Amino acid sequence: MLFFSPLFLFIFLPIVWIVFKAIGGRVPNWVSIVWLLLSSWVFYAWAYPIHLLWLIGSILANFLISIAIQRHSGTPKAKQFLIAGIAINLLLLGGFKYSGFATESFATVFGLSLQPPSFLLPLAISFFTFQQISYLVTTYREKRLIARPLEYALYVSFFPQLIAGPIVQPGEMIPQLQSKAFGKTKRDDIALGLCLFTIGLGKKILLADNLAPIADAAFGQIAQGNPISAIAAWMGLLAFTLQIYFDFSAYSEMALGLGRLFGIRLPENFASPYRALSIIDFWRRWHITLSSFFKNFLYIPLGGNQKGFFRKHSNILLTMTIAGLWHGANWTFLIWGFAHGLFLSINHFWRFSRIRLPFAASWLLTFIPVTLCWTFFRAENLTDALHYFSALAGKHGWSSTNGLSFIEYLQTLLQMDIWKPVHFAIHFLGWYPGLINGIHIGQFLFSETVLTFIQITTAMLIVLLFPRPLAWISNPINGEARFSKKAALLCSAIIVIIIIQSGTFQTTPFIYFRF
Repeated sequence: MLFFSPLFLFIFLPIVWIVFKAIGGRVPNWVSIVWLLLSSWVFYAWAYPIHLLWLIGSILANFLISIAIQRHSGTPKAKQFLIAGIAINLLLLGGFKYSGFATESFATVFGLSLQPPSFLLPLAISFFTFQQISYLVTTYREKRLIARPLEYALYVSFFPQLIAGPIVQPGEMIPQLQSKAFGKTKRDDIALGLCLFTIGLGKKILLADNLAPIADAAFGQIAQGNPISAIAAWMGLLAFTLQIYFDFSAYSEMALGLGRLFGIRLPENFASPYRALSIIDFWRRWHITLSSFFKNFLYIPLGGNQKGFFRKHSNILLTMTIAGLWHGANWTFLIWGFAHGLFLSINHFWRFSRIRLPFAASWLLTFIPVTLCWTFFRAENLTDALHYFSALAGKHGWSSTNGLSFIEYLQTLLQMDIWKPVHFAIHFLGWYPGLINGIHIGQFLFSETVLTFIQITTAMLIVLLFPRPLAWISNPINGEARFSKKAALLCSAIIVIIIIQSGTFQTTPFIYFRF
């Protein structure tokens, strides 16, 4: 039920906050912080209360380490405490997330019979671990305590971005909590926040969740050992390529919108990544906060591009492989990250050639490798991924006509049950033409095959033609809301469609909740 779910808190907490601020006016920062902190902890503990102990324990331990780093700043001990803090965080993350994978891999290599440990992974451990590592490093570099205890706890726990990001750096959020303007309700922030939240909600419910069944069906068939045609495989892969973008960018925009309702500006996480004209450009646009984290806290400390040609490219491969493994304890994620590292290295080589390709060629040479790599990301295991690549290459044939000619296949198409009322209503009005080559145009248009093609094409056009929300609903200089009829009409249309279709939704969890 809605009134007993995190979604209710997601919507209810900002409303209570706005009403409270409107009635109470200006209150001390610490009161606002305490209220938001307690609300965030209730939200986090809703499904598994025991996980809250891990979150609070992690916050307490890391804050104490940051105090030790600050007290010994300028001495070798500060670096020792920093290394110890990072090591503890990574060991806890590795213990929960990778111990089973490591045990299985070890047993396979040496032919042993080992039972992998089973842990219930604390929700969002990957995200809050990285934020706390960035806080320790920032404390070490600045040689001072950046935040007071409550400010630090809220920085880690703030519920809109706690579960699936964006990964926020200390300097992006903590100064806002310390500002005199924090807690002051602004009409522009409320308007922009509601608009961003609505657009994100629409992307999730109307796009990502409608693409999910197409991808699940294709990958599910492969997982069950059933052959599928190349066309079906490509449709499934394109559906997942678009689903993961709409799903994750939807959550990020909802988080940005909720942050605005509380007067907190979170960093943008996506910048139209499927418009990228190179792999380098793609990673400047996709999951921006994660890319920045790995660049600043892994790639550059490894030496970046300052240690010579070989070291630069080995650093790229290592960084991206670790970034892939961060997503999950599976060989598929590791290969996905390594593949992107390889593509990035090739892209850097290509830059030296100074050859400029046409726009369309640059886009295709970026989009196709990115899409193919999503096969590793979506497949349950390496075997399924390899079988899916075989299907993409046409191992089981290119079409699903079952030996029929193309026209004969189209004649067999029937409208889907959910569209039968519309089909019969059009029939009743007499709007259909007669049979065309023996094909009933209504049954053709409302068939699963055609509707799948329409869904994927529509989603692709939205990705390529429409700018990201913050580009047109906020001013680029100060980030304030830029009111327009276009934004109002779009948000109104999204809400109306969601209400009309509310009884027919097939909802799916956010993909990045499992990371």
